[in-house]
Amino acid sequence: MKDEADAGEADVIVIGGGIAGVSAAYQVSKERRVLLLERESQLAHHTTGRSAALYLVSEGGAVAQRLALASHGFFSSPPPELVDAPILETRGVVMVGPEPWQGRIRQMAKDGQELDPTIRLLDETEIMKLVPVLRPEFAAIGMYEPGAAVVDVMGLHQAFVRGARANGARVERYQDVTSIEWRKDRWHVGTDRANWIGGVVVNAAGAWGDVIGRLAGARPVDLTPMRRTAFTVSVDADTSGWPFVHIDSDDGPCYFKPEAGNQLMCSPADEIVSQPCDARPEELDIAIGIERINNATTLGIRGIRTSWAGLRSFVPDRSPVLGWDDQAPNFCWMVGQGGFGITTSEASGRAVASVVTGVPLPTDLSRLGLTKEHLAPRR
Repeated sequence: MKDEADAGEADVIVIGGGIAGVSAAYQVSKERRVLLLERESQLAHHTTGRSAALYLVSEGGAVAQRLALASHGFFSSPPPELVDAPILETRGVVMVGPEPWQGRIRQMAKDGQELDPTIRLLDETEIMKLVPVLRPEFAAIGMYEPGAAVVDVMGLHQAFVRGARANGARVERYQDVTSIEWRKDRWHVGTDRANWIGGVVVNAAGAWGDVIGRLAGARPVDLTPMRRTAFTVSVDADTSGWPFVHIDSDDGPCYFKPEAGNQLMCSPADEIVSQPCDARPEELDIAIGIERINNATTLGIRGIRTSWAGLRSFVPDRSPVLGWDDQAPNFCWMVGQGGFGITTSEASGRAVASVVTGVPLPTDLSRLGLTKEHLAPRR
């Protein structure tokens, strides 16, 4: 480790280079000097780069739904200097299930319509026209969100990085944080390569959030990382016009998303408790996913092309944590986004920026009924 005299300094140190960290760096750097530290050789190495990448407002709970809704303006019309191509590709999502699950589907549609009036229920004829490979018992009723879209995750991530750098933010990779100490009204963040000094720390470390919190003397927020498996398959059907399909059943959930070349990205929608790690898929979870999709469709999947896994981290109430710690000074949490870190990223970054700079929550978030208390670690 270098001597402290060699350390870099910033107003705000953001720990974590996934979608949360870079969105915070982009928004905070509009007002403060920002340093972003990433432990890996590349940004977005873990969960961000392994997401199903679907934008929708019908899932995630009240807070995540509103953060997603508030992020849509940026996603649909990002600053042209930050992007090379559109962030969103409208795809639509349909959620279906057999008889025991249809009450839940009706309720989800009713709740979702409060935020997006285009959400509606479909009957069997409409569902089979959208997804002709579904078995009839799974297509009696469905919730359709036509505005759901596939997100260009890496394009969005890169937009935040470009914006942060344009604002003067510094990005340092290969920085595995090993110590965080509050001395003389400043945070001293030690890594395996250097010491860094900052007035504020933003903890955007994903599955490692509680690890980083403990280093700083903050009380953990009880993050639970959960592994999710995904894989791709080739199918004989023409999938080009299909929506994203989410299926609930007594066997468990699953979903599939059409991709180029008559391929599907599939998942058993699993939530397997895990330690923070570089997640890897397991054959059993892939087999479960194939079985569930085959039970609900006529696809007859037998083999896969590729597979991967990522970690989605939740706190007990499964709602994002964006705010000051109640013990560690000038320590801001930005964790617990679950599977909705990408779709909520732009608004979450602005919320964190309002915390760090000490200004009110952005007006559009307040109008949606959100307060800083809703986002705080000890809500």
